[in-house]
Amino acid sequence: MSAAWSTGGPSGGAGDDRPVPPAVLEAAIAWQLRQGEGAASAADAQALAGWLAEHPDHARAWRQLGDIDRHLARAAAGPGARAALLHPHRRRSARVTGAVLGMALAAACGVLVLDRYQPVGHLLADHRTATGERRTIVLPDQTVLYLNTRSAVDVAFSKDQRAIHLRAGEVAVETSHADPAEQRPFVVLTEDGSLRALGTRFTVRRWPQAGDERSAGQGGTEVSVTQSAVAARPASCAVAASEPCAAERIVPAGQGALLANGRVDRWAAPPDADAWKDGMLVVDNQPLHEVVATLARYRVGHLGVDPRVAGLRVTGTLPLADTDQALLALTAAVPVEVAFTTRGWVTLEPRTAP
Repeated sequence: MSAAWSTGGPSGGAGDDRPVPPAVLEAAIAWQLRQGEGAASAADAQALAGWLAEHPDHARAWRQLGDIDRHLARAAAGPGARAALLHPHRRRSARVTGAVLGMALAAACGVLVLDRYQPVGHLLADHRTATGERRTIVLPDQTVLYLNTRSAVDVAFSKDQRAIHLRAGEVAVETSHADPAEQRPFVVLTEDGSLRALGTRFTVRRWPQAGDERSAGQGGTEVSVTQSAVAARPASCAVAASEPCAAERIVPAGQGALLANGRVDRWAAPPDADAWKDGMLVVDNQPLHEVVATLARYRVGHLGVDPRVAGLRVTGTLPLADTDQALLALTAAVPVEVAFTTRGWVTLEPRTAP
């Protein structure tokens, strides 16, 4: 692997009244639990202070948790506590209210933690993967699907077509030709359009918030064709091939396309776009922040990069099954080190002088 320096600036902070990202809230809860165990050391206190100063979101999450604690405390022992002591039924009501609030907080935190491991919106999908998980699925027609991390698909075979709906994430498709009598087209559907296989192997990905420079952070569906070709249509066109569509584009092998905003824009796809099927991430002169963003999809918790090193260029191959090993490989390739605030909060920072 190789690297080269480039400049980059820190991102701006958010207002105090805005919600914090789920990963930040998870880390704040972990810090609060550690403090509440009663065994926090001076080193822990210093580490907490450093975490709070690291980003405005951290301090805001900590303040919001404190506000919740104070609200719960007031509900149980605030100005109404004396009246509750004089009126047993009110005291019982206060206990019930406190218990309900406590259960609601626990449930909200539980949903956040669950969503980071297994997206809640994917639970009803026909096939899904959790964070860091990859699966192979054989469909009734012997077409093989490879699901990447945090992905979900629904299968919708009918008399007219063989379709799968990609809810989110990434899927690699190897269409089957086992039955020569099979005439139904195979189609991958997303909110951005449809991709009709023309006897082929291809990958489709749709992350909730695309960080790829091709999508400019605005989302969209990306397709990379490995073999044969794919007919790509935006959502404004009918799925059926019999219906004409002026916006349709044929994407040949070695090419890719982005479906977004009612358009299909073609680009050159990397030859190793589906290397993740074999558990590898192949990067070629990519900025470190893009590499880390990809690795973060395979790891529960927060994985970030210090803005001072976010622009370092990286080339090489990283293992996806063990993100700790991938981070170790990055420290050997570029001048960074891994900082563990907690097990669930990890940041790549500039390497300190020995």
